[in-house]
Amino acid sequence: MTHNAGIKNITAARQFPDGNRLTGSAAELKTICKQIAAHGRVAVDTEFVWERTYYPNLGLVQLALNEKEAWLIDMPALTDNGGLEPLGEILADAGIEKIIHDAKQDLTILRLATGAYPKNIFDTRLAAGFIGPSATLSLLDSCAKFAGLTLEKGETRSNWLQRPLTDRQCQYALDDVLFLPLIRDKIMAEAETLGREAWIREEMKIYDRPEIYDDPPAEEVYSKVKGASRLDRKELAILVKLAAWREFEARRQNRPRRHIVADLPLLEMAQKQPDDLDSLRESCGLSPRAGRRYGNALLKVIQEGRQTSADNYPDSLKRSRNPENAEQNRKIMELVSELAEKNQLDPTLICTRKEIEKLLSDHNRKNPPHIDNNPLMRGWRFQLVGERISRILNAAG
Repeated sequence: MTHNAGIKNITAARQFPDGNRLTGSAAELKTICKQIAAHGRVAVDTEFVWERTYYPNLGLVQLALNEKEAWLIDMPALTDNGGLEPLGEILADAGIEKIIHDAKQDLTILRLATGAYPKNIFDTRLAAGFIGPSATLSLLDSCAKFAGLTLEKGETRSNWLQRPLTDRQCQYALDDVLFLPLIRDKIMAEAETLGREAWIREEMKIYDRPEIYDDPPAEEVYSKVKGASRLDRKELAILVKLAAWREFEARRQNRPRRHIVADLPLLEMAQKQPDDLDSLRESCGLSPRAGRRYGNALLKVIQEGRQTSADNYPDSLKRSRNPENAEQNRKIMELVSELAEKNQLDPTLICTRKEIEKLLSDHNRKNPPHIDNNPLMRGWRFQLVGERISRILNAAG
C-alpha cells in the first residue's frame, strides 16, 4: 500500500507564523523535548546539504514519537538563535532511546550541531541483520517489510536549506521517522523469538562510544586516499604527511578534500617526491590554481615526509600474498557464511573480509596485540564463531 497520510493529521503540521510547517522556536523545541523525555524514546532523522563543504549544512531534524506525533525542526533558525541545547540533552540522555535508520552519519552530524555525544541508540538498519534481512536494508525496504508501506522517495536531492519547504519536502522528511518506532518493535519481536535481543543490544553499544563521532585523526586518513595501497612504505610515509596537511586545510576552509588537492596528485607527490615548484606542477598533475596557492606548503610537507625514519614507516597497505593466510582466510570466510545462513544472520554482521585479514595479520605478528581486542574474540561473536576461529588459527600455528 502507498502511504498517503496527510501532513495535517500530525503535530508537525501545525501552521507557524512564517507559513511553514517547521519548529524554529527555542521555547517550542524545549517543550517538545520535555514531551520526548516523558515518552522515553524518539525516532530521529536529519536532512542536510553536503556538496561544497567539508562539514554538512543541516537543514532539518525530524523527531517522532509514533505515526501520529512528529515534528520538523528548523535547524538553521535554531542554530542562529542558539537554541539547540534541549536537543543535545535528548541525544545524550542514556534513559531515552533514539531510533534511527543507518545511524552513524545522522548522529555524527547531530553531535557536530549540538556538541552532545549520543547515548542509547537503536539502529533499525543494523538490527534487521540479526533476524534475517540484510544489515544494509534501506529505509524504503524496511518500511515495506516491517510496516507494509510503500513510501514516496522523490525528494532525495532536495535543497533542505531553502525556505519555505514544499509540502512534498515536508511529507518526505516526515516519512523518514514516522514508522521507525513500529519497525523497531517488529524487529525486536522477531529477535525475541530467535533469542537475539541481547545480541542486538550488545551491538547497539557501539554507538555509545564518543570517539566514533569525532573527526578522524588527520595522521590516519592517508589509508583512505584512493590508490594508496600501490605505494611502498617509504612513499606511504610521505603520503601520511600530505594527506594530514590536506585534511587540516579542508577542515579549516570547510571545503571538500578534493577541492584542496585531489587524490591522484597526492599519490604522484608521494611517489615522485618533487623538490621544486616546476617539478611539482609538471610531474604531479597539480592544477595551476592549487600550485599557486599551495605549492610551497606542499614542497615543505614532502620534505618532512622524506625525513621520516624507516622505523616509523607505516605498515604496507598491500594485501598479504602469504598462502597460509589465504587458506586461513578462506576457511574462516566459509565458516562465517555457514553459520550466518544457519542462524539467519547477515554475514557482514559477524565480520568482513577486511576484519578477517586484520585478525590474521595481528595473529601472525611477532608481538601480536591481545587477541581479545578483536571483536570476533568477544561477546556474541565469540559465542557464535570465536572458538572455531581460534582452532583454525592455532592449527596453522
